Amino acid sequence: MRYLTKEDVLDYMLGCTVLSTGGGGVAPSLEAVEKTISPVLDEGHKLKFIELNEIPDDAIIFSDCGTGGGIQTEMMEKFSAFPRQRLSRDFRHPLDQAARIRDQIMQADREWCPLNTWSKIPGPDFMEKGTEKLQKIIGKEMYSHIQFEVAPAFLRLLVSLARADKPFIDATVAGHRAAPEISQNGLNLANVLCTPAVFTTMWGDLLVLEETLCFQRMEEIVEGISTYSGGTVRGVHAVKGSDLKKAAFPGAQSLTMKVGKSIREALKKGKDPVDAMLKALGPIGFKLFEGEIFDYWQEGKFSFIWGVAKIKGTGAYAGHDMKIWYKNEHHISWLDGKPYVTSPDGINVVDVETGWGLLNFWPAEWEPGRKVAVVGVKAEDRWETPMGLKLFGPSHFRFDIQHIPIDKAYKKFE
Repeated sequence: MRYLTKEDVLDYMLGCTVLSTGGGGVAPSLEAVEKTISPVLDEGHKLKFIELNEIPDDAIIFSDCGTGGGIQTEMMEKFSAFPRQRLSRDFRHPLDQAARIRDQIMQADREWCPLNTWSKIPGPDFMEKGTEKLQKIIGKEMYSHIQFEVAPAFLRLLVSLARADKPFIDATVAGHRAAPEISQNGLNLANVLCTPAVFTTMWGDLLVLEETLCFQRMEEIVEGISTYSGGTVRGVHAVKGSDLKKAAFPGAQSLTMKVGKSIREALKKGKDPVDAMLKALGPIGFKLFEGEIFDYWQEGKFSFIWGVAKIKGTGAYAGHDMKIWYKNEHHISWLDGKPYVTSPDGINVVDVETGWGLLNFWPAEWEPGRKVAVVGVKAEDRWETPMGLKLFGPSHFRFDIQHIPIDKAYKKFE
């Protein structure tokens, strides 16, 4: 075990914008990250950081099984202005979510959703009640909570674990990238049971899933709940330490911090941040394209955001173009109209000047003319298995495209 520093946390945030494949939520500014983590350290809490193999076999680890994204227009009419900080990346306009939720519920009561005398308006900590409920169900306190994916949401988890004196684990269950669906999970690949699970919504719902067909069916259930809950459901299920150690992907957090540190140091020295991140990634990193954003669109439905980004080549890539399709995260790319790199390999779009990864949950980052590079990252070998590709390959997203591993698909431009 070691202890993370404030610099480690800042490096992680920078690195996770690069590796989160366009998803994982809105990343706050580095200034906002520092304002969040400094009070935790000032209070005397330690940011414990452990490797996957340090977890006791009999420990209980909680793993995420929620979702967050867009909803259809007709649902947005009911849940307009849902309390999510999409337009407040630097936290200049922080939301009092508890007050916002109360206001929405009271407005709904007047218009279309009458409350009963026994109705309870959820408080600010209601979304955490899922953890409390699951601990009661299994009769044991959780040892830690593993992050599902490489994503900006790590900050909330890191802070809550530090204040509870619990360790942050150097692993994820989705690998060194972000993924849109619960099923795209190393626990699924390892045949680990996904129930019981507990879900909470901003509207005061607490739901227990005792049994389900498979991870994919749980995903569909959560999508349905999320669609009628403003686009967000928080969920947790319990995993034994022994099962987690054979299913999770170790080292994802360390790699993310390594990439972030390489960018920070390159910028400090006036060097190219894209070259630095590629050097940090080593044999799993590939520069796929470079150019300017010239088109981007987005649609919300079924608790996801869907869309396409288009990039016009410049420099060595002039005369070429790249199109990328995303469902929260980037999954399919086309080079000059022909299929190129696809999930489960990572496709990441980064600003060539700052090294900041562009996130689909922050559309303002995709302004036309912005100079970007597309950095591909080879997925872990387990995703290249028949089940891995069924869960995370192009056919899972209903594309009739053959997945070719990135190291074989890669085309070098001179």
